[in-house]
Amino acid sequence: MIESILRNIRNWLEQQKKWYTLSYHGLKIKYDFNPRTGTCSVCGRKGLTNIHHTCYNFTYTEIRHNDSLALLFVFEVCFTHHEQANSMRKLLFEDPNMELKTDNKKLQVIFDNHKRLLKARDKFNENRAKNLLKKWNYPRNEA
Repeated sequence: MIESILRNIRNWLEQQKKWYTLSYHGLKIKYDFNPRTGTCSVCGRKGLTNIHHTCYNFTYTEIRHNDSLALLFVFEVCFTHHEQANSMRKLLFEDPNMELKTDNKKLQVIFDNHKRLLKARDKFNENRAKNLLKKWNYPRNEA
C-alpha cells in the first residue's frame, strides 16, 4: 500500500517537472534543462528560437541511448532564419563542396555555420571510425 502511494507521488512529481523538447528528424526528445539560449546566432534577435540541425548524423537508436548526441552539429536560430537554414542544409546535402560568397551577411553566417559544423562532423565521424576499428582489433595482426 505504502509502495503504491510512493510510486504515485513519484509519478506526480515527474509530471510536474518542467521539460524542454527538441525534435531530431521527427523524434521528440525531452530534456530537463533548456538547450536553447533564446538568441538567434544569425541576427542576434532574442526570443523564441529553434535548434537547427546541420545534419542528422545519428540513428534514432543512438539518440534514444544518448540524447545528448542530438545537440551536436547544431546552431540556434529564430524562426525566420530557420527556414533559410533548412534550405541551406538541403543545398549542401546535394553539393557538399558548394561555396558561397554573398553580400547578404545573414545568409553568409548561415552558410559559414553549416560549413564549420559539417567539417566538425567529418572529423567526429573519422574519429568514431578509428575507435570502432580499434575496438574490433582491426586490422588484425596475422603473422
